[in-house]
Amino acid sequence: MLNNASYHPFAERLLNLNIEHPQIKTIYKTFESMMKRPGKTRHLFIMGSSNVGKSTMAEKFLEKYQMYVEVDEEGTEIDKTPIILVEIPHPFTLMEFYHEVLDSLGSPRLSGRPSVNDLKDKAYELIEKQGVKLIIFDEINNIITSPINNKTAMDSIKQMANKTKVPQVLMGTPESKELRTLDEQYRSRYRPKTLTRFETCNEEFCNFLKQIEEQLDPPKDLYLWDKEAGVAQYIHAMSKGKVGYITPLLIEAFSLLGVLDEGFDDFNNLQFDEEVLEEAYQIILGDALDDDIDKNKKNSKK
Repeated sequence: MLNNASYHPFAERLLNLNIEHPQIKTIYKTFESMMKRPGKTRHLFIMGSSNVGKSTMAEKFLEKYQMYVEVDEEGTEIDKTPIILVEIPHPFTLMEFYHEVLDSLGSPRLSGRPSVNDLKDKAYELIEKQGVKLIIFDEINNIITSPINNKTAMDSIKQMANKTKVPQVLMGTPESKELRTLDEQYRSRYRPKTLTRFETCNEEFCNFLKQIEEQLDPPKDLYLWDKEAGVAQYIHAMSKGKVGYITPLLIEAFSLLGVLDEGFDDFNNLQFDEEVLEEAYQIILGDALDDDIDKNKKNSKK
């Protein structure tokens, strides 16, 4: 029997699980390339359904380029912010848009009653002063359901790119595609890229699960990736092939097994199977199993 000390490192790895869709590694390389080419008019427009990992992808990339302090020749300390991540407000207004940009730059809200132009000028000033090399706008689809004219909103984003010469990444759901087609300039400047889910429980998905198990490094093999064991099909069906669902699903399943309890000390009798995954799924989503999951359940039992 494994002693209680074996629980702690596994639990830490589980709670800090960092899994990335294979496409994300390619997107990171694109981000890096964009940061090395300031002043160019080519930007990126990333579309993907909810929970495919767009926001997490941006947050993880942001961690690589944290704000730091630079001291100039006169001894003045200047905050430097290589990347800012801005969540598009909902409802979208120009006032709140520039407030969000300033918040991302670490700036306190301007006192008094600043105008939209005041906020815009301050944002442009700080973007230059803090040496921003990439701006990521998340939830760009919020523009669509806001009362503001969509083209007005997009023009404010395009104008920021023109004035600051900083590359931009726009991220949103597939519905946001219509924003890119509002104007020929948007189509030519914002290159489209789609972040997809794993459509089927194929070899690529199983290799992905194998990487997860290697990162977790459990005291005994779980065979998450082995279709013969039947677990891979369950994980795919319950997560819908979306990376954003897999981590909470695994954490909840292990929690149900008591792995996160302080007194847990027996991995030998750990029963990680489809039954515990079903229970974890229902706790997370609160819905009955759908037809796809029922079908995979029958197939795995065969």
